[in-house]
Amino acid sequence: MNIKFSSFEYPRSKLVILALLALNAVIYALVDTVISAADAIVWLILLVIYELESTGVELPLSEKAMRIIRDILISIIVLVFFGYLLGGELLDAVNALLWFGLIAMLEIEVRWPELARRHATSFWATTLLIFLGLIAMAGLWFWQQAWLDAYDAMLWIVAFGFIEVDIFHFLQRKQADV
Repeated sequence: MNIKFSSFEYPRSKLVILALLALNAVIYALVDTVISAADAIVWLILLVIYELESTGVELPLSEKAMRIIRDILISIIVLVFFGYLLGGELLDAVNALLWFGLIAMLEIEVRWPELARRHATSFWATTLLIFLGLIAMAGLWFWQQAWLDAYDAMLWIVAFGFIEVDIFHFLQRKQADV
C-alpha cells in the first residue's frame, strides 16, 4: 500500500530521534575526523531510506534506483570501515562490523522477505545478538570515557531499535512464537 507523504503521519518520537541523528552528524563534522562525519551522514541517509521503504511512502524513484542508492551508501560505509581499520581505530572497526551484520539482516528482509520468514527464529536470534554486541560497544566507549562515541553508539541503537526494527514489536513477536 502506497501512502502519499503529504497524508503520512509520522510519530514525533521518530522525528526527535532523526533530528538528534542529524545534530549528531553535524557535531561529528565539526569536532571529529572527516571519516567519522561521513560515517554519520551516510548512516543517517541509509536509515531514512530504510524507514521510508518500510512505511510504504510512495517514493519518486523506482525500486531499482533505491536499491542502487542503498548499494552506493553501503559501499561508502565499507570504505569508511577500511578507513577505521587502516587508521588503527579498532573499536570503530568492530562497531562497523556489527552494523554491517545489522544491514545484512535488513537487506535480507527487504530483498528476500520469504527467506527471512522461513528462518524467522534464526533471523530474530541473530538480530538480537547483533544488538547485544552494539550495546557492549557503547559500554566500552562509556568505560573509556569516550563520551561522544558512547552517545553516538547509544543514539544509533535507539534509532535502529525504534525506527527500523521497532524493537517492541520485534520482542512481542518472538514472545508470541514461544
